Amino acid sequence: MKKSITLLTAALLISLAGFSINFKEMSKETELTFSVSGKILDVSTGEALAGVKVIVEETETHAYSDFDGNFEINGLYQGQYTLTTTFISYESALLSLNIETAEEIETLEVKLEQVSK
Repeated sequence: MKKSITLLTAALLISLAGFSINFKEMSKETELTFSVSGKILDVSTGEALAGVKVIVEETETHAYSDFDGNFEINGLYQGQYTLTTTFISYESALLSLNIETAEEIETLEVKLEQVSK
């Protein structure tokens, strides 16, 4: 009898542990996600830069700027992020971003400077 109660208790604890893990995954799925967009420009000429890689350091998510210099990164949750840009013959840029509400997110304008020779 004592053995069956112990087995029943163990089975119940395992079931509850599985439920808490699934609940945590479900709550992550119901959180709001945010998008960050922006435009990459040459600081000297003001021209749009295509092909600039924009990386979210904390998630390793990235996007490339299009022909008009525009980029968009989706699927970010509330929190603080560091965006890094990389592009051949241009200095990298670091941007700090704090996402709390959708109203606070605006289109970023990033100006990159060419590497001096």
